[in-house]
Amino acid sequence: MSARPNLLVKAREAFRLSNDLMMDLMTGMQAYRTFQLLFARTPALEPIPTQTNRLCLFHIIFSLAKWIEFYDRYLDVIPDDTRQQAKSLKKEIENRGIAEFRNKVVGHIWDTETKRALTNSEIGERLSQVIAPDVATFMAWVNDPNDDGQHPDEGRHPDTVASIIERVRDRIREVNGFTDEDLAK
Repeated sequence: MSARPNLLVKAREAFRLSNDLMMDLMTGMQAYRTFQLLFARTPALEPIPTQTNRLCLFHIIFSLAKWIEFYDRYLDVIPDDTRQQAKSLKKEIENRGIAEFRNKVVGHIWDTETKRALTNSEIGERLSQVIAPDVATFMAWVNDPNDDGQHPDEGRHPDTVASIIERVRDRIREVNGFTDEDLAK
């Protein structure tokens, strides 16, 4: 059963936005992995590895923070059978301080509380809290490289960010009868 006409437009937006969010996360993850392989084969001098990692991590963090807004604005079109996982993901993103990190570090250069720019060590401390306990675990939480997100019932990492967003997106598609053409509307 599809949504009422006014909710159908909103559901189509949610379908497209969740797909875009998924692609943004996958691109950031793939860029990070590609650079790690490249640096393992051909080590680069600093600051290139550090700045490249920063670029990829900041992109992923920026994308993750969008989930909070997505959830808040599109809750009414998230199918019931995926709503709890969507909510849990929002809470985990909030608990990790991802939106705050985006607001204070990724999106701005000036910290309004301290009335100055944060130091590199302060940024590093805040980043460590967001990606705790370490970058590898954080990346596996976002999208385990051994998980295709297609078979959550087979015990394959159904709780990664990518799997949850993909499930929400796919259920919005199914419930409303959307096709790939709806991604361009």
